[in-house]
Amino acid sequence: MKGKRRRFWEGCKTLLIILLSCSTVFLASRTLLPQGGRTFLSRLSPSATGSVGSLDSLTRSAQTLQPAAFAVTWTEGRYAVLYHQEDQEGYTQISALLSEALNDAATPVPVTARQWELVLSQPGAFCEYSGDIPLDALTLWLSDQDNPVLTGYSARRLCVTAQTLYFATSGADERYYAAPLSTDLSASLDYLAQRFPANGARFACEDCSYPLLRRDALVLSSTPSVPCLHGEEPIADNEDGTPDATLNRILQLLSFHPQTNPLYAITGGHAITDGGETLRILDNTLTYRRTDDSALRLPAEHPLDATRMLAEATVGATAGDARLYLREVATQGSVTTVTYGYAYRGAAIEQGVDGWCAKFTVEDHAITSLILRPRHYTVAEAQSVTLLPQEQAAAIVGARGLELVILYEDPLGVQDRLVPFWATRAEGR
Repeated sequence: MKGKRRRFWEGCKTLLIILLSCSTVFLASRTLLPQGGRTFLSRLSPSATGSVGSLDSLTRSAQTLQPAAFAVTWTEGRYAVLYHQEDQEGYTQISALLSEALNDAATPVPVTARQWELVLSQPGAFCEYSGDIPLDALTLWLSDQDNPVLTGYSARRLCVTAQTLYFATSGADERYYAAPLSTDLSASLDYLAQRFPANGARFACEDCSYPLLRRDALVLSSTPSVPCLHGEEPIADNEDGTPDATLNRILQLLSFHPQTNPLYAITGGHAITDGGETLRILDNTLTYRRTDDSALRLPAEHPLDATRMLAEATVGATAGDARLYLREVATQGSVTTVTYGYAYRGAAIEQGVDGWCAKFTVEDHAITSLILRPRHYTVAEAQSVTLLPQEQAAAIVGARGLELVILYEDPLGVQDRLVPFWATRAEGR
């Protein structure tokens, strides 16, 4: 009798493990591959899919959805991942929870900075991105669904509690909002808390040792050891003047076809002309500006969808050990400018003076100009740098309320070895 009972309970345990495994796979597929190809292509006009080379065969990756840092807080402790660390399974689980909250959120209402700080200490999940992300786009990308009440709001930091989605806007006029949830997420938060070990993470507002940092900055007492990166140019032209495989692929994605319209030499580089329009390649930089208003070479009915797809298929595909992140979205009148940057884990790689690796200008439902600076980054495992502990680095911050982040600088061709360092920056920059 005891043997039968033991076999029964062992069977129940096995079934539970199988169900949990299936649940994890399902959440990962919803979060990391949210029906990417179908979502993007359904938002393009029928003529668009055939006009961008092989773009219609590509799907969106999850690289631009990965946060720079996150934390899970429960009654007895907190677990956090900062800019130099990585926890892919943790990112997946946090993103699944955030997806549910964004999709379920009601109209946001303003809250005070003090209320935002109090929320950070409550059981919940905190997420910080490298750049501001429009929340309606983030909802679509994570859940494959629209939530129109979030249109017009952008955030870099979000916090999900059992019954509310909180977020903080960026910039000089920083504001805080709370969006009530119709679904209680207590069970999901309890599940997350059981998945992570407490590692002593805290927010600056909870510890008087960090008086100069942003009060919602995540801090860890560990000493960061961060690898150097090697950067190199991933595109070139062959001895006979034809583009190599990587450059050829990028050109075709931009609807320039070197098989029928060969590259030709210009001062300092090459160019290609197709349909009366020209793309120039100078110093590993591809530049295009529409000259024919009647041409619809790169349609963009939805600027963020279109530019994210192109960025991931071009500069994102050459990134190597780095990944892309959405850096900035700026709209002035009918013109929207979208930039993307490279990052290693949660540490941004500042390219040149501007910092970005891809810049798109969208007007009249089309990409009217673009600049791409593709790079390939490789981790130099044997060349790690031990940085100052966060508390010591924060003690020498020059002004109150700054962000303390880990960065790499890539001067584009001046050197190929990138050394990480602590840096401060004002919010929104």
